Amino acid sequence: MSEPLLVPDLYCPFPRAARPHADTVEREVVAWMERFELIRTPAERERLSGIRIGWLTGAAHADGLLEPSIIAAQLTAWLTAFDDRYADCPRPDEQGVPTARLVLRLRAVMEDPAAAPAPDEPYCAGLRDLFLRLAAWAGPEQLMRVRSSMTEYFMSALCQVTYGLGAYTPTFDEYVELRRYTGICHIVFTLVDVARGFELPGAVWAGPEVRALNTAAADVIDYANDVLGSRKEFTHEDDLARSLPQVLAQQYGCDHAEALRRAAAIHDEAVRAFMALASEVRLAADPLLARYIAGLETWMVAHFDWYGVTNRYDSHREQVRWA
Repeated sequence: MSEPLLVPDLYCPFPRAARPHADTVEREVVAWMERFELIRTPAERERLSGIRIGWLTGAAHADGLLEPSIIAAQLTAWLTAFDDRYADCPRPDEQGVPTARLVLRLRAVMEDPAAAPAPDEPYCAGLRDLFLRLAAWAGPEQLMRVRSSMTEYFMSALCQVTYGLGAYTPTFDEYVELRRYTGICHIVFTLVDVARGFELPGAVWAGPEVRALNTAAADVIDYANDVLGSRKEFTHEDDLARSLPQVLAQQYGCDHAEALRRAAAIHDEAVRAFMALASEVRLAADPLLARYIAGLETWMVAHFDWYGVTNRYDSHREQVRWA
């Protein structure tokens, strides 16, 4: 019998903060998922409660307002459920056409949720509710950012399904580009300012500094997820590469342990790249941009701590090395 994989330590230098409403947000997420029938059985409810996706998002918006933090958490749970069922499915040959058809319906819901009739599909109904409620907290430009980032996610999800249909393993460079959008970070980052009750100006949001910060923070979170969740991904019965360690193992012909070590080193370098960029941008940042950068850091540290409370992966908090 082979020895279990030892997950490498990861580097996380970002400060922790108090999380006053993480548990409240978690309860609201589970209740909302039940209300829209995105979970339908006691077993599904128990599984969602164990994942604690609401806790994660509540912790990521520790200094945010309660109601928009709840909406952000419900959207994160919606995305996680959609990803598990459609984008990361074990049988892409059965899901390709249904996923494409559903994505078209979801796009229509996002574009004009008020005009759309009440959808009969749970994912459409849930997304419509989220966008209608989000409009009370987000300005038109902020809503556009959410729609644009979700469109990018849907495109990357369809790429992932297509790769699965062809049993194709992306190259490292292809995987890095794909992961930045399948990982949903670019969506949740659009709500960093919304949850905190301010709006980052459009010119700042679209500028090269924020785009680079978002990409760097997404890399940190996605690579940490790939490393700390690696035992789950390596247990799939097929040979499809769903994570950074799997891509590295196939590209370099190394074993799983070596692939994990390489992936951990890539993660730690991404952390240092974010820190260097954030330090440089902060020198000339206005107060709103400084708050936004702090929000990205809160997201990264909440994501690390989430592995100590979630049962989604076979990993533990002591596997995270704190600077």
